[in-house]
Amino acid sequence: MMKKTLLFHVNYFLAGGIEKVLIELLRALNPDKYRIILSIGFNFGEKEVRRNEIPPYVEVHHLLNHPLLVSTQKKKHTAKLNVLEKALAELVIPPFRKLTMRRQLSKLVAEADVVIDFDTTLAGLHDVFAHKRNAAYIHFSFVHIWSGNKRKANKLAHRLSKYNKVVALCDEMSIETATQYPFLSPRLVTIYNALNTEKVRQMAAEPLGEERLAGRDFVVSVGRLHESQKDFTTLIKAYAHCVRHHHISEALVIVGDGGDRGILERLTIDEGVGARVTFTGFQANPYKYLSRAKVFLFSSRYEGLPTVIIEAMLLGKHVVATACPTGVSELLMHGKAGILTEIGNVEQMSDGLNKLLRSKELQEEFEANRTAFLKHFDTGYMVKEFEEKIIG
Repeated sequence: MMKKTLLFHVNYFLAGGIEKVLIELLRALNPDKYRIILSIGFNFGEKEVRRNEIPPYVEVHHLLNHPLLVSTQKKKHTAKLNVLEKALAELVIPPFRKLTMRRQLSKLVAEADVVIDFDTTLAGLHDVFAHKRNAAYIHFSFVHIWSGNKRKANKLAHRLSKYNKVVALCDEMSIETATQYPFLSPRLVTIYNALNTEKVRQMAAEPLGEERLAGRDFVVSVGRLHESQKDFTTLIKAYAHCVRHHHISEALVIVGDGGDRGILERLTIDEGVGARVTFTGFQANPYKYLSRAKVFLFSSRYEGLPTVIIEAMLLGKHVVATACPTGVSELLMHGKAGILTEIGNVEQMSDGLNKLLRSKELQEEFEANRTAFLKHFDTGYMVKEFEEKIIG
C-alpha cells in the first residue's frame, strides 16, 4: 500500500502555541503510513527555536528564503519598523513574496495528496491546491481577533468556504464560527488538540535550576509577551493587588518572551512587586515551572484552544483564567474545574488567586472534576479524529 503524502503549512515556525500543537500532531502521525511535508512560509533562521522538535521523518521546506523577502517580516516580530522599512513591507515587497510563495508552493502541492493549511495563511493561494483534498485549521475567535476590522474577518471566512474542511479546536469555537458565518457550517469539524502526556510529565520532573526560586512558593503564567492578546498587564496588576490586599507570600514567575517584555518588567516595579516577579524568558521546557507552581494564571483577551491550560491541568495545577473566547470556559468546565474571571478585571483575578491559594475544599473539587475531562486530549483519540475527518 502506497503512503499518502500530507502537506502541512504554517507561515512562521517560532515558539507559539500553534507550533507546539503542530509538533504534537506531526509526532503522532505514523511515518510508515504517511509521507509528511512541512511548508514554512518565512525562513526566520535562528528564531525558529522549535525546529529541533520537528520529527526527523518530516521534510521541511521554506517558501521564502531570500533576505529581501524575509528581513522586514522578521524584524516586525522583534521591533518596530522605521518608515522606509514599513513602506517596503506594505507596498513594495508583498507582490514579489506572493509570486515566490505561489511558485514554491506549487512544487510541493504537486507531490501531495492532502493539503493542511494549519494557520489559515494559504487562504489567498487556495487555487494552487483546490484540486487536492484540503483543510484549514482556525486557532482563534473570529468574532474577537478582528473585532476592529470586520471586512478582514469576512474576507477570510469567505475564503475558508472553499476548503473541504475547516477545523475548529473546540465546540465553543465551532458554534461561534457557525453562528457568525452560517455558510461555513457544512465544512466545520471539531478536533481537540492532543498532548504527549508522557513527555510533558517527564519534562516536568527535570530540575528547575533556578537559584532565585529555590525553596520559594510561586504562582506561574506562561505565554508570549504580546499585550494585544495576552494582557499580562492585567495579570501583573492582579498579582500586585493580591499581595497588597490579601497579603499572599507566593512569588510570580512569568515564562515566555516577546516585544512587550520591557514594558511589563517596568510595570512590576511601578506596582511595587519587582523583587517578587521573575521573568524567565523563553524556555524550551516550561513544564518544570508549571509542575512546581501552586496556581496557574491566564489573562488572554482571546484564544483558540489554549494548550497551556490543558498542560497545567494535566500537571495537577489549579487555574485562574479569563473567560475569553474561545475554549477557556470549555476547558475549565464553565467554572467547575477552575476559576473564570472577566477579561481585564484585576480585582476578580486577584480574588480568584487568593481563593484558590487558601481553599483546600475548592482545590479538591476542581481536581475531581478535571480528571475525567482530560481524557479528551489523548493523542490516539486525536489522530483517529484527524484521519477520519481530514484525510478521509
